[in-house]
Amino acid sequence: MNLDFYSFLPEAAQEKCASLIANNNVHLKVVRQRKTKHGDFRVQRGKPVTITLNVMENPYRFLLTFLHEWAHYRVFSDYKRRQKPHGEVWQKTFSDVVAPFLTVDFFPESLLKPLQKHMQKPKATFAADATLMLALRQFDPPNDKKCIFELEQGALFSVSDGRIFQKGTKRRTRFLCTCTQTKKQYLFPPFVEVNEM
Repeated sequence: MNLDFYSFLPEAAQEKCASLIANNNVHLKVVRQRKTKHGDFRVQRGKPVTITLNVMENPYRFLLTFLHEWAHYRVFSDYKRRQKPHGEVWQKTFSDVVAPFLTVDFFPESLLKPLQKHMQKPKATFAADATLMLALRQFDPPNDKKCIFELEQGALFSVSDGRIFQKGTKRRTRFLCTCTQTKKQYLFPPFVEVNEM
């Protein structure tokens, strides 16, 4: 197990997570930030199940990501590959895994209500739940970036690779934005952090 794993959790949750992990043949790895996911669950023949989690400065986001992936492990252990990745069985399992943590001992009051509501029918990603994302964001380290949804329509912004975009209209849950250099259009989730220009 990666020794750094526990240092990313809220201190109060470390012992409870250790008891979850005990006696399970699961390899936990904390890895550098990935743009497309916060964590994942992998099964490879002849190797222990691996859960990888991004380095995160927000311990509550890290804990929720771990529990999300732990629910995948539990579904795999109980059913092998016969279930949809984020189907009803996973939703129920995720709710069951999170339930013992839904107290002020593990999460601040401002996170509990949106988290309890989210867990009634959890989605494949927290980013699909605006209320929960805003509550979690309070515990991210401060920075000068803005989320896409905070920008005015027509505003220009840059992303990490230097490309510049103009914010367009909202399409269901994402914003259609145009790259100023290529004129190609891309859909951005509302909580992507960017540099406003």
